[in-house]
Amino acid sequence: MPTKKKKEMAFLLSMMGFRLWSGICLIVSTTTAYTIVGNETDRLELLAFKTKITQDPHGVMTSWNNSYDFSEWIGVSCSHRHKRVTIIDLQSGDLVGSLSPHIGNLSFLHELRLNNNTFQCEIPAEIGNLFRLQKLNLSKNNFEGEIPANLSRYSNLTYLGVGSNNLVGKFPKELASLSKLIYLGIHMNNL
Repeated sequence: MPTKKKKEMAFLLSMMGFRLWSGICLIVSTTTAYTIVGNETDRLELLAFKTKITQDPHGVMTSWNNSYDFSEWIGVSCSHRHKRVTIIDLQSGDLVGSLSPHIGNLSFLHELRLNNNTFQCEIPAEIGNLFRLQKLNLSKNNFEGEIPANLSRYSNLTYLGVGSNNLVGKFPKELASLSKLIYLGIHMNNL
């Protein structure tokens, strides 16, 4: 790389909180780097989520592309401070598909509302990684398999709706530890 280009690159990186030494980029400002890395992670996870949608008759997911900042995508809300995904609200969108295991990497997610769609297959175990989750509504879909026991990790969960699906097995006893739970909907399954 020509010297002038190296200087320009070093200047740009320093403006973003990075320092360039011997071709290695080091993070100086953890707040800046965290936001940049976190934003990119959330964007990639949302795009992975989109790949599991097989039918979108109302074009709900059309804004989920590289032309828009993901905080402007339909059904996505982000925190003002960190610009991380806090809410996914795609309820009643007539979406068909399955829930991507990548959903478990959206570590700032507080609410996930996918009710009144046609999501199928199992609820991925990775959903248990969302330790900040307060509201989870997956009701009125075609989810199969068992209710993941690791949902008990949600110490702040107040709303859990998985009714009107095709879930089987026993209700996980681990979920009795959800001390802040106000609403529990498990009706119309094969439990």
